[in-house]
Amino acid sequence: MYTLFTADNCTQCAQVETFLNKSNVTFRIVNVDSSDEHPYIQIFAFPAFFSGEQLLGYGTDINEYIKKNLRLVSKRFFCYHDLGVT
Repeated sequence: MYTLFTADNCTQCAQVETFLNKSNVTFRIVNVDSSDEHPYIQIFAFPAFFSGEQLLGYGTDINEYIKKNLRLVSKRFFCYHDLGVT
């Protein structure tokens, strides 16, 4: 499962959250300013996007990570679909 760590008054956090929602990515949000839960490693910039304990990206680079990986999944689906494989 993906986790998006955010902070109060974080413009990029809101932008990334909106992008993830529009991209139909399933994730949970943890605001480090109002939660006892924190990232698994020390982070100095937010938002920070994790899969399990692995940092995938931070800031608006998260959007590029999602765009790249969603495109790869889509291409694989269409290739298999075109071959009649499900």
